Amino acid sequence: MWKKIDHYYWTLKYLKKSQLGYLVKNRLERRNRAVASLPAPVTASLPLWMEELDEDSEYLKRFDTEELLEGTVTLLHESGRPGGKNWGEDEKSHLWNFNLHYLEFLIPLAAAWRKKKESKYYECFRRYVRSWMSENRRGTGDGWHPYTISLRLTNLWICMDGFREPLKEDEEFLQELQNSMYAQYCHLQKKLERHLLGNHYFENLKAVLLGSLYFQEAEVYQEYKKMFGQEIREQILPDGVHYERSMMYHKIILEDLLRTARAMQASGKRVKQPLREVLKKMADAAYSLEEGMGRTPLFNDAGDNVARPLSGLLAVLKNEYGIVPKQQAALEQAGYYCLRDRNKKLVFDAGEMAPDHMPGHGHCDGLSFELSWKGRPLFVNAGTGLYQGALRPYFRSTMAHNTVVIEGEEQSDCWGEHRVGRRIREVTGSINGHEVKGSLVTASGRTQSRSIEFVSGQVLVCDQIFGHADGYLHLAPEYQYVPQGKKILVQNRTDTVEVICEIEPEEYDHWEILDSGEAGSYAPEFGKIEEIQVLKVSWEGDGTGHCMILEFKEKNTR
Repeated sequence: MWKKIDHYYWTLKYLKKSQLGYLVKNRLERRNRAVASLPAPVTASLPLWMEELDEDSEYLKRFDTEELLEGTVTLLHESGRPGGKNWGEDEKSHLWNFNLHYLEFLIPLAAAWRKKKESKYYECFRRYVRSWMSENRRGTGDGWHPYTISLRLTNLWICMDGFREPLKEDEEFLQELQNSMYAQYCHLQKKLERHLLGNHYFENLKAVLLGSLYFQEAEVYQEYKKMFGQEIREQILPDGVHYERSMMYHKIILEDLLRTARAMQASGKRVKQPLREVLKKMADAAYSLEEGMGRTPLFNDAGDNVARPLSGLLAVLKNEYGIVPKQQAALEQAGYYCLRDRNKKLVFDAGEMAPDHMPGHGHCDGLSFELSWKGRPLFVNAGTGLYQGALRPYFRSTMAHNTVVIEGEEQSDCWGEHRVGRRIREVTGSINGHEVKGSLVTASGRTQSRSIEFVSGQVLVCDQIFGHADGYLHLAPEYQYVPQGKKILVQNRTDTVEVICEIEPEEYDHWEILDSGEAGSYAPEFGKIEEIQVLKVSWEGDGTGHCMILEFKEKNTR
C-alpha cells in the first residue's frame, strides 16, 4: 500500500500543473463518443508523398503487399486480420491493435500502385479504408484515441497523394473518406493529449495543423501554427535532440517536421530560417548518434522498425534543403557523447533519462553505452521490444543496459508500463579527446561515476561506486563469450577462429555469463525478441576506481 502511494506521489510530483487538470478532465470525458462523419468543406492539395521515404526499399521491407492484398496485416512481427467491432483482434497485443489503427500499412500499397499501376492495389486500399470507417462508426475504442487519429490522418494524406490519380476518378469514395477525416480532425481538436504532452501532443498538433491546410481553415491554422512552434522550441533541445532522448522518437519528430514543412510550402507558406536551423540540428544529432552504429541506438524506448530509416530522412533533407549532416562528438543538453576510431564507435549516455514531466519512454540506462565494431552492433543495450507484457519491466531496468546496478537497486523507479517515480538526478557528462565521463545520483541517493577511454586498441571502462556492484555487458546476437582463464573472449558465432576482443576484469571480480531468461533477452525491433549472452561482473566498490579492460585485436581482423 505505502509503496503504491510512494509511486503515485513521486510520479505526480514532477507533472506540470496543467497536466493534472487535464488528467481530471480526461477522466470525466472518457466515455464520450466521437462523431464518425461530418460534411467536409472544400479541400486543398496536400502533397505529402516523399519518394525518399515512402518508396524507400528498406522501409517497404517491413510490409508484404501480397499478404495485404489477401487481408492479412503484419505489424511489428505480429500478424492478424482486421475486422469486427472497432476493427481489432482481442487475441493480439494491444500494441498491434493500436498500430493497426494508424493505417500506415496502406502506404506500401500506394508505393506498389505507383510502381506497377495495377488497380488491385488501389482497390485494396479502398477496401481497408471502408472497412475501418464501417467498423469504427461507434466513435469509441482505440481508433478514436487522439494518438491513433493523429497518425492515421497523416498516413491517409500520404496515401491520398500517392493514389492521387485513381482518387480523382472515384468521387463517391473520396467524399466518403473526406467526411470521415473531417470528423476525426474535429474530434482531435477536442481531445489533445495535454495531460501527457511530449511526442503524443506533438503528433496531435501536427495532424491538426496539416488538417487546417487541407480543409482550408485559416483561423485554426494560425492558432495551431503558434502552438506547434511553441512545442518545437520546447521539445527540441539546443543540441538538436528530441527531449525524450529516444532516437526512434527523434526520427519520428524529424519526419513530422519535414512533412509539415512540405505542406506549408505547397500552401504558399514560407518555411522560415528558425525551422531550417532546427532541421539542421536534428539531422546532425541523428547522424552523429546513428551513423556507424548499424541501427537505431537503443537508449530509452527505441527500435528499428517504427521510425523511418535515417537514410531516407537525410535524403529528403539534402534534396529539399541542401542539408548535409555533420558529426558532433558531444550533444551536451541530451547527454550523449561519441567516441570513435578506425573500427569502433561508442555512444555514451550521461544525460537525464527524460523531461521530468514526460518520462514514460525513459529507461534506467544512465552511464550505459553501446559500441559498434566495423559498423555493426557489438555491445548493445537490451532494447524495448514491447510496451505491454512480462518483459516490459526488464527492458526498462538497470540490468538491461551496459551499466552498473548498485546494491541490487534500480537507478530510477520505473513502474507500470510508462511511469517513473523517484529518478536519477545531478547527472553530468563530458568528453575530452578519447575519453568520456559521467556521474549521477540514483533514486535512492547513491553516487555512480564512470569514465570510458579509447587507448591504443583498448577500451577502458572505469567505475567509482560504494557498495556491491553488478556491471552488465550485453553482447549482440552475432557474437559469443568464450571464457579463457581469467579473461573472456568475444568471438563471432560463425567464425570461432577470429577473436574480436578480450575482456579482462579485475583480479578479485566475480563474473558469470548469462544466456537465458530475462537477462538473455534482446529486442532490436519492436515485437522481435532474440537471445543473447550477457556478461555480469560483480565487485565490492569502495569509492576508488574499478576498471575493466576491453582489448580489441585490431591487427588480427580481416
